[in-house]
Amino acid sequence: MITFYSANGPGVPLEDSAACPQLTRDAIWIDLHNPTPEEERVLEAALGIDVPTRAEMQEIELSSRLYKEKDALFMTGTVLLKADTTQPESSVVTFILDSQHLVTVRYADAVPFQAFRIEREKNLKNYQSGYSVFAGLIDAIIDRIADILEGVGTHLDQVSLEVFDASGMNAIATGPAKVPVARHGAKPLQRDYSITLRQIGRISDLISRTRESLVSFGRIISYVREVHMDSAPAHDAVAHLKTVAADLGSLSDHATFLSGKVSFLLDATLGMINNQQNIIIKIISVAAVVFLPPTLVAGIYGMNFHVLPELHWTLGYPFALLLMAIAAVLPYFYFKRKGWL
Repeated sequence: MITFYSANGPGVPLEDSAACPQLTRDAIWIDLHNPTPEEERVLEAALGIDVPTRAEMQEIELSSRLYKEKDALFMTGTVLLKADTTQPESSVVTFILDSQHLVTVRYADAVPFQAFRIEREKNLKNYQSGYSVFAGLIDAIIDRIADILEGVGTHLDQVSLEVFDASGMNAIATGPAKVPVARHGAKPLQRDYSITLRQIGRISDLISRTRESLVSFGRIISYVREVHMDSAPAHDAVAHLKTVAADLGSLSDHATFLSGKVSFLLDATLGMINNQQNIIIKIISVAAVVFLPPTLVAGIYGMNFHVLPELHWTLGYPFALLLMAIAAVLPYFYFKRKGWL
């Protein structure tokens, strides 16, 4: 679908290909959402440019994402989709910017485009050229990335509380703060960390996609500022993009910080899992030590010797059971007192 946006009106979808040249002349922003090959050909004829195909937009080399053809700049960036779900995705958007129009080519209805359309209808006077529309769209995309990173930070705080939850532990005063430590005899808290690991994995994937988007739009902004450094029509937009570039740098630093926190939480979670496994192995070892002496006693009294003093003793069997119990309990308490358990 092709939607034409003029400087002072709402979007007009293309219903008749014959009207495309007139709509193109009046529009400052032309939005191609899931365009068909026929729609691409009609618009290419009206604009005199080649609209990149979906396959061309997917190419990752810099020369295919940022280039100039005739008087138009072709810039492709990565936007996030479904960031609020458990299966975030990435999609590419191509911006074609010339002195008269901004053309956007996309194959997904990303949240920033929805937000910008609402913002534009509220403040039409602020978007009177393709350059201003381009700057507004970049603003919406960066705002969306900032919201995503803010949500990631909140989610990481929740995961951190789950990983380092002090339930089952007692707090003792150590100076001005209280540090939770395990009391003597406290039962270790067993917990399933598989859900936590999956959460950390999803967060890590979302941060990676966010950083990819930040890098792609950082390159776009630098490219536009370099090409239109001395362009009078694009002066205001370029000046605004300088502020956006600073915001991108801050968001990139924050994404790096969150990535480091994800790595820390992953290491901490794996450490907790390792501790739980050590506790299980410890319990198994204790059980083996506890039952080893009774096994020894049972082995002695199970030997079939002709000369065995207790062989015809009436209390021999109860005595053997009592001796097994004593042999099991004494090592346990001995190890407990030594602090080995």
